[in-house]
Order: sequence, then C-alpha cells, then structure tokens
Amino acid sequence: MRFSLIAGAASAGLLLLTACSGGEKAEGNATASTKTQTTGQQAASAGGAMPKAGLWELKVSAAGAPAQTTKVCTGEVPAGSNPFAPPTPGQNCSKNNVAKTADGYAIAMECTVNGMTVASNGTVSGDMSSAYKVEMTTKMGGANLPAAAQREMKTVIDAKYAGACPAGMQPGQTQS
Repeated sequence: MRFSLIAGAASAGLLLLTACSGGEKAEGNATASTKTQTTGQQAASAGGAMPKAGLWELKVSAAGAPAQTTKVCTGEVPAGSNPFAPPTPGQNCSKNNVAKTADGYAIAMECTVNGMTVASNGTVSGDMSSAYKVEMTTKMGGANLPAAAQREMKTVIDAKYAGACPAGMQPGQTQS
C-alpha cells in the first residue's frame, strides 16, 4: 500500500523516488496528478538528477525506532517522464512541491486519504550517483487516526550506491 509506505517511512514519496522505474501513468485526482507531474519535471529539468540506475542500499532512521536497512533496485527515469509519485486513487494532495536547491531538492507535501492527513517537509541532498541523503519531518493527523498516532516524526534516509541490480531483480523490487 503506497500511502502507508509514505506515511510509515515519513518520506512522503521519497522512498518511491528511489524505487522509481519511470514511465508510470498518473492516476487519481487529475489536478493533483498534473501538478505533481509539472513539479517533478520542473525539478528534474532544473539541472537535478534522479538516483543512478542500479542497486541502492537505504538506511532508514526514525526517532524512537531502530534503523532499518534495505536494498532497492532502481531503473532509468526516461527524459520527460514524471519521476515523482502521483497521488494514489482516493488520495488528495493539496500541496506537492518539489523545488531544486543548491544542494538538491526541497520537498513540501500535504495529502489526505481516508480521513488522515500527512504533511511532510524535507530535503534531498547528494550527488545521486554514489550517495544521497533524505531528511524529512512528517506530521500525521486527522479524525480517522488515533490520538496516539497523531504526532510529528523525523526520518533520515542515507542511500549509498551498491552497484548493478542482481540478475532477476527488477526496478522497484527490494531485498532486506
């Protein structure tokens, strides 16, 4: 479930960014999807790069939880495609901004689904060919979320390029 990955990892699409194989069709709210595509293309065309195709080792650290490491196979992102995840059906994003900065990208997103709201702000920095870092702060809330889960969480993802994807492993697939 893509939305739970975004919320759970507090990366609001950044994990999807690393696993993106490109060429995905936008679904859901046409206005939000168009905005996502335009924003993503603007960021990519502003001189930024997507993570190099191949196997990436991601170390995900979130306050109060032990760090988890996983490997993700990424594919090439075709020129002109949307490298940033569009909203899933039933998800409405009132804010989905990705802006090129001197060091990488600044990200600000706010989405709702099933009475829950997830607002994320953060940065992506690094060279995208050997290593990059994602730092996100996510606040979850809403009528359909228990009070104990309505909190702010900081997540850091340190990614290092590990080489070519193993034989048989396709872009978007992970291994622990």
